Amino acid sequence: MNPLYAIWHPVYASVDLKDATVTVNGVSVKIGQGNLTWTEHRPMNYITDRGILDDVKAADEQPVDVKLDAMWEYMASTGVSTLEDAIKGNLGSTSSDPDTCRPFACDISIVFAPDCGTGMTYLLPDYRWETLDYDPKAATISSTGKCNVTEVTRTLS
Repeated sequence: MNPLYAIWHPVYASVDLKDATVTVNGVSVKIGQGNLTWTEHRPMNYITDRGILDDVKAADEQPVDVKLDAMWEYMASTGVSTLEDAIKGNLGSTSSDPDTCRPFACDISIVFAPDCGTGMTYLLPDYRWETLDYDPKAATISSTGKCNVTEVTRTLS
């Protein structure tokens, strides 16, 4: 049996952040407009036997890819001054990863609390930013990075 190829099966999700509250390391931001997208990967190795598909096995795990674009309405913080500081780990922020030898990480929590009905909470743990673009004048922030997990946690609130 020879490996034929590995194929990626990403799960792509998008959340409209209008009227959601995003919390990162104690900084809560009420989102006016924005979008949060993430991709969960599920790579597979397909194995052939004399050129015919024979077996399939899970390949190496991959981290969740995250992209956050948001315009905030207000910010409230405890211990850090801005969302940028919370994402970067500035001003005494505590990493969500207990291993101090690893780069700084933060948990991103998105809470939807509609006036009536059941809300939804998304938790993107151990997020590490790779790009960060922000414009204080326009009250916007954009960040891309990865979470050190294979799936985003979703709970009813």
